[in-house]
Amino acid sequence: MNGPGNTYQHFAYFRRRSRNTYLTTLLSMSLVLFFLGLFACITVFSHAFISYARESIVMKVFLHDGIDSMRQQMFIEELASQPYVRSFKYVSKEEVAKLMKARTGEDVLALTDGVNPFLASLDIQLKHAYLRLDSLKPIKAQLESELLVAEVDYPAEMIEVVSQRVNMLGFLMLGIGILLISVAFYLIFGTIRLSIFAQRLNIRSMQLIGATNAFIRRPFLMHGLVQGTLASLIASGLLGTTLWLVQARLAEVGLEQQFTSEISMIAILGGIVLFGSLLGFTGSYFAVNRYLNKNLDELM
Repeated sequence: MNGPGNTYQHFAYFRRRSRNTYLTTLLSMSLVLFFLGLFACITVFSHAFISYARESIVMKVFLHDGIDSMRQQMFIEELASQPYVRSFKYVSKEEVAKLMKARTGEDVLALTDGVNPFLASLDIQLKHAYLRLDSLKPIKAQLESELLVAEVDYPAEMIEVVSQRVNMLGFLMLGIGILLISVAFYLIFGTIRLSIFAQRLNIRSMQLIGATNAFIRRPFLMHGLVQGTLASLIASGLLGTTLWLVQARLAEVGLEQQFTSEISMIAILGGIVLFGSLLGFTGSYFAVNRYLNKNLDELM
């Protein structure tokens, strides 16, 4: 015979079970969203690193000796206005001689009786969009057509290799991203479905007393929305802490500005919260619908 004590024990047991299921679901969703956000951050960092590396490639424009200073200044100003120029630096022939002496330990001017054999140059850092061989060839041809330009040089092999690696990395990251999003949907929907499975008899009980499907769905949808939001906030907190540690490390080596963007990070953290909330809501919607049209035998 079941007395009040047994009834209380059963109630306490199901309450503990429901609480454990809730915490398990919350933890699972948080971890999935954290790793999804971490992948998004890695993608952003990779893109920033590739852009930084590519824009570090220099095109050297060597200038003839004996050029009129006014004509040279006009050429430099015209070059600065070109759409492919990110930045440039004028390197005089004297600076080149000093640099060679520092690198080799030999005074070239002493070997050539004071005659400087080097040419002045403009070291151009190109914008990311122009770092392709099909873009660089016409730029080189146009520059070499100038009378005061002796030669134009750039690392063609390096640019080609980097472009190939970038394309491969892009396809790889796209594939991994699709896989992770699919896994996230599967795991989160599965976890929510298991959580609502524990409440399937309560759903049936509400149907027996005449509750409409919309009325039955409402608390589960709100529960899923709150759960998804909490999980995404936990994931965002973990991810934000991780990003703070990474930024601190990058700042130590002077790379914070190159590889981090507040706008990108805020977008990722906000995206996690929105994504988690929507998954919690839609996952609960589909999971509840699964049990609304089943009879008692199918529920057991």
